[in-house]
Amino acid sequence: MEQLKDTKKISPEGCREIDYRRLTVMQHQNSKTRLSAALTLLEMVIAMAIMAIIFAVIVQQFRVIQNSWDSQAGAAETLQNGRVLMDHLYRNLSKAVRITAVSGSAETNGYIEFQDNDVNNVRYDVNSTTNYVQFGTVGDLSDLAGPVSQLQFTCYDANDLDTPITDVNSIRFVKVETTLTNSAAMGQDKTFIASAYLRANGNTPLELTKKTLFEFDSIMGKTPALSKIDNSHYLCAYSGNVDVGWATVLTVDTGTWAITNETPFEFDTTKGTTPALSKINDTHYLCAYAGDDDHGWATVLTVNIGTWTITNETPFEFDAVSGKTPALSMIDNTHYLCAYAGDGDDGWATVLTVNTGTWTITNETPFEFDASNGETPALSKIDNTHYLCAYAGYGDDGWATVLTVDTGTWAITNETPFEFDIRLGLNPALSQMSSTNYLCTYQGYKDTGWSVILKVDTGSWTISTEDTYEFEENYATISALAQLDQTHYLCAHMGAFSHGWAIVLASTPSLDTISKQGAGLEFDPDTGLAPTLVEIDDSHYLCAYQGPWEDGWAVVLETYRLRP
Repeated sequence: MEQLKDTKKISPEGCREIDYRRLTVMQHQNSKTRLSAALTLLEMVIAMAIMAIIFAVIVQQFRVIQNSWDSQAGAAETLQNGRVLMDHLYRNLSKAVRITAVSGSAETNGYIEFQDNDVNNVRYDVNSTTNYVQFGTVGDLSDLAGPVSQLQFTCYDANDLDTPITDVNSIRFVKVETTLTNSAAMGQDKTFIASAYLRANGNTPLELTKKTLFEFDSIMGKTPALSKIDNSHYLCAYSGNVDVGWATVLTVDTGTWAITNETPFEFDTTKGTTPALSKINDTHYLCAYAGDDDHGWATVLTVNIGTWTITNETPFEFDAVSGKTPALSMIDNTHYLCAYAGDGDDGWATVLTVNTGTWTITNETPFEFDASNGETPALSKIDNTHYLCAYAGYGDDGWATVLTVDTGTWAITNETPFEFDIRLGLNPALSQMSSTNYLCTYQGYKDTGWSVILKVDTGSWTISTEDTYEFEENYATISALAQLDQTHYLCAHMGAFSHGWAIVLASTPSLDTISKQGAGLEFDPDTGLAPTLVEIDDSHYLCAYQGPWEDGWAVVLETYRLRP
């Protein structure tokens, strides 16, 4: 009871105050509830519309960025392809020996065929399936760069750069225009233009000079043969001491043009006379020669391009009766045509097959292409199945025939031999001038130097002559030929008093007549027997020969033009 008495009493006014405060709190809570109410449908639609507009703008920007990136990547790829293509075109066309075929200047998917330094017929054109520019030997092209929508060749002669021509005998300047397509959807195609001036032209005569002579074998170096390894190294096979087979690598310093050589290698310890060489690849070379008892032998010489040492595989006897003075011409990477003086010094030929896995050699049945005589033959490739063969035939006269190789059976046949000189035709050498014309130098009447243009009809495979010219009226024997350009040829030979001589033979643009330029160069005033030639570059040629006392010598011959 006492506690009740002490409890504070609430007056009616207090109750009203409490109720008022409770009402105020409830009103405040109701106000907060109204402020946090959900969006209306209209508000949501507006918000989504705004977001869609923003995303549309952003996606478009992303698409622009992506297209720009693709376009730049495509442009970079197109630019790189164009640079590679233009460099390839310029490098090869500027060194072309001759143009053999070309499309008209209005043809946008054009082509051009020309002969390179190795007498290969090569071609540029457009692959109709991939639209890529193709390059390679005729009949064996591969894609080079592209795709392109244009490959256009415009050719001119030396004196008129305004009027396009297609006469392959007069072409001296080639302009190439190509358009490479950009792979990007929004990318722009790019057009490239290149031009090349063929080394074949010149208004002043070609002159000759020589560099320092080098003795590569001081004991003996008879009847050498040369094959190019690279721009500074050359394989030389020859008949060395006591007529056994030797080989060495000759090194040419392209700054001073001085020659050195590596240690000679004896590839046949019995006999190895009149060797012939044909390159298989950068490290392997087929060598055919007259071996023991003058039988026909062949071996593969291997060059270590790090040490420049030479080794060889077991020699193979391709003719057990006779195989003198062989000549080689490559058919493909594993097959080689070999012509030689066989039984009775008659004309014989066989196909040598090289196994590029074991480097062993086999051969097909030899074929007798001339039953009267066939000494010192020379070969020049016409196409993959036909080969021109010049030789000293019946009566030691000058003869020639076309040898045909069946690339299925590797059997050889020939057309009727043609007598191009009825008086004398010893030790011929051949150089291709065009698809039908071939320059032949030889030891002719009264042992003087003669040349003839042999013309091959590629329909009937018959042979005729265009022109005969005496280039040395005193004495000339065992010549070698190298093509300088479309109308000029370097000829090395042993001249009067057995001295070594070199001259420039020039043909007309129509390739139907031949003449000599200048007085020639005496490159060895002692002896220059059985020379052989190989190109170093456009104006330098390596010449190996049998020098004084039958030892081995070499020299670099240089061509140049006097300033007008």
